[in-house]
Amino acid sequence: MAELLLRGWVDPAADVSVSSAGTQAVVGHGIDHSSAAALGQLGIDPTRHRGRQFEPWMAADADVILTAGREHRDAVMTALPSAYKRSFTMKEFARLLNDVPPGDPRAVVAAAAARRGVAKPVSAGEDDVRDPYGRAIKHAKTIAEEITENVYATLDALGFAADRWRIERPERARTAAERPMPY
Repeated sequence: MAELLLRGWVDPAADVSVSSAGTQAVVGHGIDHSSAAALGQLGIDPTRHRGRQFEPWMAADADVILTAGREHRDAVMTALPSAYKRSFTMKEFARLLNDVPPGDPRAVVAAAAARRGVAKPVSAGEDDVRDPYGRAIKHAKTIAEEITENVYATLDALGFAADRWRIERPERARTAAERPMPY
């Protein structure tokens, strides 16, 4: 979901490459029905997405690596220790950037990495996004809203949000339910 939302909402003029891979991917398969339905309601076409298995080379040159959960982030960092300062869960990245002004993407990623250990600690699992795979549509929609909130914050902080989705700083604190959905 995150890959498709990021790709769908990034500024078309931005020089950004977005891709995804799973640590336990169903290689070659499309997105599950519930997630596809939730994405479709957000105006995202999920039909061409195919699962890929994560390989360390995929992260070697990435400027930032965003994962759904801590176990995924840790798997990336175990496979590629040099990726530590560029690897975050989606929610962790958005949380660490809450008070960081938007700017040069590399500086923003560095600022997020520097805030680790300084920012207020959160409980285990608070930085994780639940896996919608195979769950009911209502669960997939809730998870899609959660991912949407983090995609908005990420694109905004990195300066890659398309103008029509750009968020004013005070609005970043709104909950997903309060934010206008891009239908």
